Amino acid sequence: MENKNKKGYGRNYWALALEGASFVGGVAVMSVGGVVALFINDMTGSEILVGLAITMQQLLMLLGTLVVAPYVHSIHNLPKFMFKNMLIQRTLPLIMALPLFLMLEPMTAVIIFLILYGLFWFLDGIITMPWGELSARALSPEMRGHMMGMQIAIGGAVSLITGLFLVWLFVTPSETVHFRFAVAFVLTAALLLTSLIFIRMVKDPTPIKNPEKASPRIYYAKIPALIKSNKPLQHALLARIPGYIGFSAMAFILVFGVNTLDVSVSQEAWLIYAKIVGGLISGILLGWVSRRLGNKTVIILCNIGVIITLVMSILLAQYTSLGYLWLFVLCMLAAVWHNNWLGYFNYVLDIAPPKDRPAFQLIGSSIGVPFSFFGFILGAVIERWGYIAAFITGITAALVAILFSLRLLSRNRIKALQRKTL
Repeated sequence: MENKNKKGYGRNYWALALEGASFVGGVAVMSVGGVVALFINDMTGSEILVGLAITMQQLLMLLGTLVVAPYVHSIHNLPKFMFKNMLIQRTLPLIMALPLFLMLEPMTAVIIFLILYGLFWFLDGIITMPWGELSARALSPEMRGHMMGMQIAIGGAVSLITGLFLVWLFVTPSETVHFRFAVAFVLTAALLLTSLIFIRMVKDPTPIKNPEKASPRIYYAKIPALIKSNKPLQHALLARIPGYIGFSAMAFILVFGVNTLDVSVSQEAWLIYAKIVGGLISGILLGWVSRRLGNKTVIILCNIGVIITLVMSILLAQYTSLGYLWLFVLCMLAAVWHNNWLGYFNYVLDIAPPKDRPAFQLIGSSIGVPFSFFGFILGAVIERWGYIAAFITGITAALVAILFSLRLLSRNRIKALQRKTL
């Protein structure tokens, strides 16, 4: 494994942490529950289109994972492969900004954005599985979870600075809505492209010298047997399924608050900043919990957080006198639990035998394909029955997720399992 100091903070740790921090910092600016939801809402006023963006993010990322999965062990140079795909993906926000700079009609600009947004997350799916394989080779399970928390924390700190610029941009009365969001997307691209520097610094400690000849047909044919033979994986899938619904409901909180309290443009900007602060808190908190208490605890904690946040949202819908400060805290909490992926992603890697890691990642991701449509469905529910109905749905799903999560392996049992597979 890589040359590192006795605590594990070596070159690969920091290179992966800084690469991910650049990505987290950029994505925080255009989060589907933040600027993206606000952009679609301000341009069209459609909750269904906000829900469509949520569904596109989840579904196309999963499709990208399905495409790349059979070929992960056929990639000779993982850092080089990721660099090429990252270069394409992380340039896309620049193209998203062009229709806005050209002042195209709002619905046209949103349609172009959604097409590019879908491509962005499809490429992210292609990148994520090789990235997970590389991080599993390069770092121990404890350091991997800590490194991902560090990514979110550093990315959140960077976002605090960029967030102040966005606040200034959004409260400047002389600028048009088109211009504000165009600059936000350019800023996103600048942060994302920085990650290319750091991915070039990562060294694969155990590169594949004789890559396998990939056969998608054979690869996918063995998936059912893997699921059938592995109880911990089955329990992880059951815990993950309702989680998609609960976390989809949380993505509507910013738009809900803006529409419920009729906030000003400057207040909208500070709500985006609240989500950035929440992302920073999330990285520190979830990274620490992952390393000290294990990823089962991360998963349960995030679902409890979803319930608390959605209950607080229902209270705001019933008692608008709770006001803007309450909404600010809600947006911050939604961002904290938005990074729930850290627990699920690491848990699946923890329980996977080394030779089956790509397959386990694929199974853990693809199980969400049927449920990725819930963002769109919840958008339709909101337009028909209101936000409270969507939030109650999310609370129910999170409760089910917690019940299923209780069957997941503890940190000590995972360590025993890993010793058996070595």
